[in-house]
Parts: sequence; C-alpha cells; structure tokens
Amino acid sequence: MGTGDDVFERFFARWEPQVRRYLVWLEGDASVIDDAAQETMISAHRYWTTVCGLENPRAWLFKVAGQRLGDAQAARRRLGSSTDPHLLPDQSRFVRPRDQFAVCDARTDILESVRKLPVQQARAIALQAQYDLPLDEIAAIMGISTGSVKTHLHHARKALRLLLGEDEGG
Repeated sequence: MGTGDDVFERFFARWEPQVRRYLVWLEGDASVIDDAAQETMISAHRYWTTVCGLENPRAWLFKVAGQRLGDAQAARRRLGSSTDPHLLPDQSRFVRPRDQFAVCDARTDILESVRKLPVQQARAIALQAQYDLPLDEIAAIMGISTGSVKTHLHHARKALRLLLGEDEGG
C-alpha cells in the first residue's frame, strides 16, 4: 500500500482544498482562512487514527474547520484585527489566487452576503450551496438537528433575498 505519510499526503491533497472552499464562504480574509484550514488539517493529522477510519471524513473535517475558523476569528478580535466583512476594504484582495476556484463557483456578492449572515445560517447555506449536502449530513457537521438545519436555511435564504435585493418570489 504505502507509508502512513503517503496516505495522509493523499488525504491532505483531496480534502484540504474542500475545507478551504468551505471556509471561503464564511470568511473573506485569506490569512484567517489559511489559519483555519491549516489548523483543521493539523487536527486531522493529530487524530489520524480516528479520521482515517471514517467512511466519509467530510463531516468531521467541516465541523472542525468551523471550530478552527471561530478560533482564528476570535484570535484576530483579541489582537484588534477585525475579520468582519462589513469593515474590510475591497474584499477581492483578501482572496489569494489559489482560492479563486472557490470564488468562481459563486458570485462575489453572494459570498459577501453569506458572510453577513449569523454564523449558523452562513454555515448551513455554505454547506448546501457549495456541496449540495443532504440535510442530515449538514446537521451532523453542525451538531444540530435536521429541523434546525431547515430553520437556518429558511432564514438564510430569506435574509439573502433581502441582502441581494431580490424580490420575495425570486
């Protein structure tokens, strides 16, 4: 088969871009995305014996990525550096060229609007819009019930319609 390092390297190559893509929906500052993605993959390596045994590690990775993003954002706030999308100048400069694939998947105005949503709504809509995950998998990632996911998605869609200036039926 290969060494354990080879297996983790293949795992990293497959999943790190997906973790990064998820985080781009939630954060506009590339350095915060980098920190959260790196810490997520460090956690995957640290808990490799558990992670490698998972049939689909996506739920674990995205749950940890959300936690690490919160940690990175909190660290920024403690240092007096805001990651609030409302306070950041020209959002496009915060997305590095290697992250452009994520921006190409959605209009920048949609990403900026998603980042303005409450955290749970933003996470739910990002997981559904980017990965088209079933509600039960989104619930597992977020650690909430399927009914709560439905509620967050409903409120997120309603808020996005307002933020993007679309009509109620749009």
